[in-house]
Amino acid sequence: MKEVKEQLIHSCNYLEERELVQLKSAMDFAEKAHVGQTRATGEPYIIHPFEVCLILSEYKADITTLICSLLHDVVEDTTVDLKEIELLFGKDVAFIVDGLTKFEKGTFEKEEYSAINMEKLLSYAIQDIRIAAIKLADRLHNMRTLAIKRTEKKIPYSNETLLYFSPLAERIGLFTLQRELEELAFSYLHPERYKQFREKINNYTKVYEESYEEFITKLMKEDTSHIITKHRWINIPLFQGYNLLSEGFYLSDMFTVHITIDSTFNCYTALGLVHSTFETMPDHFVDQIAIEKHPFIKQLKTKVRVAGIPMTIVLQDRQTQYFYQNGIFACLKTIDSTTLSTSLLGNSIPFAKSITNNPIAFCELVSLELFYKEIEIYTPKMDIIKLPINSNIIDFAYALNPTLANKLAFAKVNGTISSLQTILKDKDIVELHVKNKITANAKWLHFVKTSKAVKEITDIVNDETNPA
Repeated sequence: MKEVKEQLIHSCNYLEERELVQLKSAMDFAEKAHVGQTRATGEPYIIHPFEVCLILSEYKADITTLICSLLHDVVEDTTVDLKEIELLFGKDVAFIVDGLTKFEKGTFEKEEYSAINMEKLLSYAIQDIRIAAIKLADRLHNMRTLAIKRTEKKIPYSNETLLYFSPLAERIGLFTLQRELEELAFSYLHPERYKQFREKINNYTKVYEESYEEFITKLMKEDTSHIITKHRWINIPLFQGYNLLSEGFYLSDMFTVHITIDSTFNCYTALGLVHSTFETMPDHFVDQIAIEKHPFIKQLKTKVRVAGIPMTIVLQDRQTQYFYQNGIFACLKTIDSTTLSTSLLGNSIPFAKSITNNPIAFCELVSLELFYKEIEIYTPKMDIIKLPINSNIIDFAYALNPTLANKLAFAKVNGTISSLQTILKDKDIVELHVKNKITANAKWLHFVKTSKAVKEITDIVNDETNPA
């Protein structure tokens, strides 16, 4: 216990002195609240909130987040109530703790109970993104200690982790946390596959390191030392790597070279040097600086051959590297938590809540948009609309402009007239054509995917059914 407390305080040395006093006060309060409680591991329960707080401190989380992480279970598992939390630590802390507190189990079936709590979590997170971050840290520590559980407990918990929590971590920029969540889930779900794949990666590492050294040696000869501030190679998360290898990718694709550049402009300078020094591989260049795909990832990505081995090269400036390491906590210094929440989570949560009161249906709608892979669809003016995978033309139309979507007549995909039910593919160009009257109808509800489309169409249908 003493060791964990000392480690936590040391990890939070970036806080101001007054904030450290607040942190220690919250630590004492949580310790007293959980006194006498133990986890399934046999250790004092308070170790869990301390470890959750420690995880968040590695991201340089703010003091409010740290306090809430220490208190996240006190209302749920002790006699402490929200009024006491608010009195001692303020309204913001009380709100966040409330968002992290599960409902009483009662007579709910397991699936419904899980959906109810997920709905509550996301409904609160849309107002303060720090709730999602604390929940993810909580999930990570639980995954780290899941080994003692029976297999029938490990499997559904790990599946849920991959389905909901891993993509949520990616969405809010906690990439290191996401990586560990996926690896732990992989090891619990498929222990033999995990062991074999890890061994395969370890065996290939020496081959890759030799190519990496050759790459760096040649690149540095081009007088790049004045713009390159850091360089390293990493293997991609094992779970992602295993899936890619299953899809026909190569072992070399499991590794990425990350180069940190002194400025955004010089990322392009470095890219030119890389392309002029090494054999480039066509159709592998991605510009995520000019065309942003993720708010925390602004980089150039390319692939070259080094000694016959394909190498993926990522070029990013120091600010992007900082954002990549700290996720949302890099933003909270300049953006308030509510604005950041809306920016990262979008409108799918309020739209889903307006459509259904059923928590299972809510989770199905939201998970499609928040937790599934996204595709990028272009307008003829090359504006980008991001949609969940398997979205169709009508989903695109409502994401672009609901007024136009309500009058949709037909559309062209990549210059060809296509059915409104056409499933769109990444990088499709969609041109909408409309009538002078409302064309939206109840039949559209059978094949649209997005919550925004469902809500807008439902409103039109209801207006027609119940005219004023």
